[in-house]
Amino acid sequence: MTEAGPATRRRQALRVGFGVVVGGAALWATVAAGTGLGAVLDALGRAEPSWVLLAVVAEVFSYAFAASRLRRLAGPDATLGVASGLGVTLVAHGLLLLAPAAPAEGIAFEVRTLRARGLDRRRAGLTVGFEQWFSTRSFYLAHAVNLVVIVATRDFPADARWPVLAATIVLGLLVLTASAAARPRVAERVGVAIGALRFWVPRPPAAERRAAGARFHADAMRVVGSPRRRAGLVAWSVGAVLADAAAFWMLLHATGIHDGFDLALLAVGAGAAAASIPLLPGGIGAVEAAMPALLAWYGAPVAAALAATLLYRAVGTLLPAVAGGASFAVLSAARRGHRPAGP
Repeated sequence: MTEAGPATRRRQALRVGFGVVVGGAALWATVAAGTGLGAVLDALGRAEPSWVLLAVVAEVFSYAFAASRLRRLAGPDATLGVASGLGVTLVAHGLLLLAPAAPAEGIAFEVRTLRARGLDRRRAGLTVGFEQWFSTRSFYLAHAVNLVVIVATRDFPADARWPVLAATIVLGLLVLTASAAARPRVAERVGVAIGALRFWVPRPPAAERRAAGARFHADAMRVVGSPRRRAGLVAWSVGAVLADAAAFWMLLHATGIHDGFDLALLAVGAGAAAASIPLLPGGIGAVEAAMPALLAWYGAPVAAALAATLLYRAVGTLLPAVAGGASFAVLSAARRGHRPAGP
């Protein structure tokens, strides 16, 4: 993590403070909708510990899947073992997810760590870039398929045509972009176009820009590997998404809500969308409002749904952040013993 000046720290503090106030107001409105704080605390007190423990295990699996994806993308050139891979993932996607500049700080941390563990700058950047690529695309894949399943098997509380259309467009874009990314000619054309857009520097000849695009594609294919290996990376990524949703599904059972896994996955998607709202650290308040609201749409008691969401935030956000803090200390000490690879 980089040092920030006093003015930058003040701006960050103001943004965080404003976000906390707004998020707190959203959370309080949700508590009030759940018939008050007493009802929510009662639902938390009645949560079944066995289900909560199972949710913790599921969340561990989610981070383990993500760590395995990072290790496979980094390849054998990086000295990234099972424990260190999990530690890097906990820091980047647990601790630094709550940072004011998330996810940029987590991405920068991963690049620095991979460079310190044997990868050059370009390979480290490609590794982290494709980690984001597979993570994001698998998230959209899982939620688009799930939305189609929900519309097909449940009474949707609104006009179902728009969700199906949106899911179909998402799935089509995923297929088209995956096909395009695998073609060297597409990368060459993109290289030519990007080089032409850089008007502030002398424009290289088209053949040179085309060759740069081809080199980038070759480097990228070395990172992601064969189609079979890419399918494995998608499987690990989807596994991380589903394990996280399974944790929330178990916490719904802990608080007495016995809805299906499809609704748990849909609520997690709504929470992820709420977490992307600017100025709210980790989506505080917005997530706690969005997830119970969606479940209440399908008839779940608001107090129990909010209790499950608060437990999910503890299991899926707080615990990984604490573990990420411990991992950061260990990895920082280890990094002092490694020398970064060359440019």
